[in-house]
Amino acid sequence: MTTVAERGVHPGEALLRRQAVYLLGFDQRNQVVEWLHDEWESAGRRPVADGDVTGMLEARSASVALASTGDGTRLHDFVARTTGTRAELANLNYWAHWIGELGDDQTDDEFMVADDSKAWSGVRLFHRLVSRLAPSSPHLPLNLHTLHTLVASRPALLTGQSADRDALTGALDTLTSADVLTRRGRDQVAGLHYALRLADR
Repeated sequence: MTTVAERGVHPGEALLRRQAVYLLGFDQRNQVVEWLHDEWESAGRRPVADGDVTGMLEARSASVALASTGDGTRLHDFVARTTGTRAELANLNYWAHWIGELGDDQTDDEFMVADDSKAWSGVRLFHRLVSRLAPSSPHLPLNLHTLHTLVASRPALLTGQSADRDALTGALDTLTSADVLTRRGRDQVAGLHYALRLADR
C-alpha cells in the first residue's frame, strides 16, 4: 500500500493515493505508522487554502489514518485548521458523495467546492454521523465537527420527532458524561444541544 500511495502523485491518481493512505491506517506496524507520520508532515502541516480540495483531502486522509493507529492529535489539528473555511463545505460534500447522497457520478474533486450543497438533503449523512458519535471512536473529532457543520447548514434536520433525533440526544449525553471531549468538542456538543432546543420552539 505504501508503494501504491507513493506512486500516486499525479492528479489523475489522487483518489487511489487517498484510498491507499486510508487503508494504511489499519496496519499497526511501526514502519507503517512512521510512514503515515511522514505523510502528515508532508500533507497535513500545510495550510489548507480555500478551494484547494486536493490539499484538504490529503491532509484529511493522513489525519484519519493516523487516528486509526491511535494517534488522534493530527485529526484534532485538521479539524482546527478547517473550521470556518471553505474546507468545511468540501468536507460535507465529500461525505455526501461517499454515502450516496449525491445523485450523479463524480469524475473529479471539483464537486466538493460547489456552493450549492443544498442539492442533497443531508438525511442519510445525519443518520450516519449520529451513529458514529461513540466516545471510543478514533474519528470522533471529525465526526462531531462534520455533524455540527451539517446541522448548522440544515437545521430542519432536527425538526419533528425521529429516531435519529432521539439517537442524537442520547449520543450527546453520552459524550458529555464520558469526559473525552476537547474544548472545541464541548462547544460543538453545546451548539448541537442548543440547536435541538431551538427546533422544539
